[in-house]
Amino acid sequence: METYIAQNYRHNKLLILPEETVNLMSMHPLLKNLYITDIGYFPHARYHYIERKEGCKQNILIYCTKGEGYVIADKKKNRICRNTVLIIPKNLPHIYASNDEEPWDIYWFHYNGNTDGYYVSDNSTLTITDVPLSTLPVLTNLFDNIYEALSRGLVINNIIYACHCFDYFLTTVLYMPYHKHDRNDKKTMIVESCIDFMEKNADKHLSLSDFTHHSNLSKTQLTAIFKEKTGYSLVDFFIRLKIQKACFNLDFTDMTISEVASNIGYDDQYYFSRLFKKIMGRAPSEYRKINKG
Repeated sequence: METYIAQNYRHNKLLILPEETVNLMSMHPLLKNLYITDIGYFPHARYHYIERKEGCKQNILIYCTKGEGYVIADKKKNRICRNTVLIIPKNLPHIYASNDEEPWDIYWFHYNGNTDGYYVSDNSTLTITDVPLSTLPVLTNLFDNIYEALSRGLVINNIIYACHCFDYFLTTVLYMPYHKHDRNDKKTMIVESCIDFMEKNADKHLSLSDFTHHSNLSKTQLTAIFKEKTGYSLVDFFIRLKIQKACFNLDFTDMTISEVASNIGYDDQYYFSRLFKKIMGRAPSEYRKINKG
């Protein structure tokens, strides 16, 4: 049971990947060994409480950077302080919560994969590791890179990049870090500009003509570039970004389903619900009830 929703929810970050995407990752040769299913950041998370009597289907990593909390598993209660990483293996019953007096700031991931158990010495019990303060900028920057990649659309390149950055994250915590490099080309910048345009107009209905006017490219040029870089059409990609925004509002606000739909430009609540279920694998009302974090 989850009882925490932050009052300052705008500072929270949360993404739950669709079941269809997770299934594809579990079979992809570059992803099946280690892939993210959920990711989030909860700052000053007073009253954050999660109990899973049957455990979770994924492994859970929690990185506490401020405040403190606790975890209960195997009939033992462990204090989780700042600069601590907690890993809960899948299927292990557990409870974890923030300290009400000194609420924690936590970055967290849910993950699976063929090699997920090899990152810890014992994959049947908790792993609690102190991390040096000097790694804080490295780990938070990695989290931001992962979150940004996934929030910019679930394109296969973004997913591979995010999951391998998570591999880097785990290695930095448990072993020795290594470095990454990033490059952009002209086509990528065109796509990024279109995505920025989508995010600023998520409450509107944009046509292909709106995008061509924004990019100063022909419909044929823009459609080909966007499809090449993302694997999606402009319209399909825009719809998926809208659904991500809807997920955020379902998680962190008290907006009704109708209000959530209207907020991303859909006046027909039932059409929105069908679209949401098609992408996320469950209805908005069912999604809202899921324990997250």
